Amino acid sequence: MTTNQKILRIFVYLGIALLQLFMTQVVTFLASLLAPGMGDYPGTRPVLFMAILGITYSAGVFLVGWLALKLRWLKLELKLLPRLVCTLLGAYLPLVLALFLYHPLEPGNPFFFISMLTAILGFYVPGWLL
Repeated sequence: MTTNQKILRIFVYLGIALLQLFMTQVVTFLASLLAPGMGDYPGTRPVLFMAILGITYSAGVFLVGWLALKLRWLKLELKLLPRLVCTLLGAYLPLVLALFLYHPLEPGNPFFFISMLTAILGFYVPGWLL
């Protein structure tokens, strides 16, 4: 593999990770359209809010990653079930931590962004460890 191919592969991985980050927001927005009043959930129903947020973050990351694997943009093994589990763990661990450390939950909480990043990281971990 030449240096140019390695650089191109790095840019492809970064582009897919950026698309995964973007899709966490898109899926969360779509879920907010289905759940009226979701903007009030952080203060009134924080556990339900965290459950919805974890699912939407994981769905956005996993669906883009799955598509990239199927289209061979990522040259990794499929390992879909371990990737899904690690993505869910990556999304939920920071959210659960935020639930205990921050009262009340407010927009701009740093744990929301950390959760997105760890969900993306969780998608790639099975390829590194298993």
